Amino acid sequence: MRRVLGDVAVAAGVAVVLALMASAEMEGGRGGVVAYLSAAALGALMLWRRRFARTVLVLTVLGLFAYYSAGLAPIGLAVPVAAALYSAAEAGHRRLAVAAALVALGVSIPFRLDEGERFAFVVIYDGIGQLALMAAAIMLGELVRARRRIAALTGRQIELEAERRIHEHNQELSRELHDSIGHALTVAAIQANVARQEAPHDTRATAAALDHVTGALSKALSELRGTVRNLRAGPSLKDLGTLMDTARAAGFQVHAEIGSIGDGPATVTAYRLVREAITNVLRHSAGRSIEVEIRESGGMLLISVADDGAPAGPEPAGAGLSGLRERVTALGGRLDAGPADHGWRVSAALPLEAVR
Repeated sequence: MRRVLGDVAVAAGVAVVLALMASAEMEGGRGGVVAYLSAAALGALMLWRRRFARTVLVLTVLGLFAYYSAGLAPIGLAVPVAAALYSAAEAGHRRLAVAAALVALGVSIPFRLDEGERFAFVVIYDGIGQLALMAAAIMLGELVRARRRIAALTGRQIELEAERRIHEHNQELSRELHDSIGHALTVAAIQANVARQEAPHDTRATAAALDHVTGALSKALSELRGTVRNLRAGPSLKDLGTLMDTARAAGFQVHAEIGSIGDGPATVTAYRLVREAITNVLRHSAGRSIEVEIRESGGMLLISVADDGAPAGPEPAGAGLSGLRERVTALGGRLDAGPADHGWRVSAALPLEAVR
């Protein structure tokens, strides 16, 4: 909702500013209602600048050309296209934004000179100012995009660090398992040999040796079970909190509703799905907020991650979701990723019995 209100505010602001500029430049009713309607149309284009950044930029430049070709009151050059240039650069279309700015400036200067305006004013005074404003809009869009890329890389670095620590922990567990199992089996082998030697002579010594063998093997099995439990342990709900903090650090507002699903396999599955979805948002989304929901309903584990921005990349769902979809399908569930009402949504439904 906040994103929609922001876009409406930008559209209204552009339309009002252009209308005021047209009104100030009107001479003898030049343009009149047509100029105001044109200003409103250029402003309305800004409502779609996030979802269709390239199209809006091209239409804005063409609309500006049509406006001036109709002989309407001057409304400047940079103001009508600044927001569209910013959105195009933010969405990753830097080259198109630069080309559009140069085309707009290159066409407008000869047109204005042909109208009889002074060269010094059009090229040196006004032209440099217009160019600076358009360049600022493109640079701002690039800075916002770069900030998100840095946030995405930071999130990836967090994942790599977590994987490194898990790897070190598993190595430590394997060393402990090797030492404990090796010791127990050595004791069992020695005592079994003692039992074999004493069997013909002393039944009590044989029984005692076999008791030692049983104890050593029981201890080894206990150590083995404990190590396997540690190796199987997966992420918990507090790890989901770390993922969300990463998204907040990247400038997103994160709203989470997480039901009571425990810290077992259900949490591990939820963590993997949410991690992949949030990573894709950081890498591709042009939105500002993320909504995460995890709950149980009707014997199903329901997971949803939605953002409020259309993805800018050609593969917004990400390659990682393909692998997750295969795992979810193997468990008898389903995973969907695609456009929602106001952005992009990744949702999954898993049978709790299969997950657990």
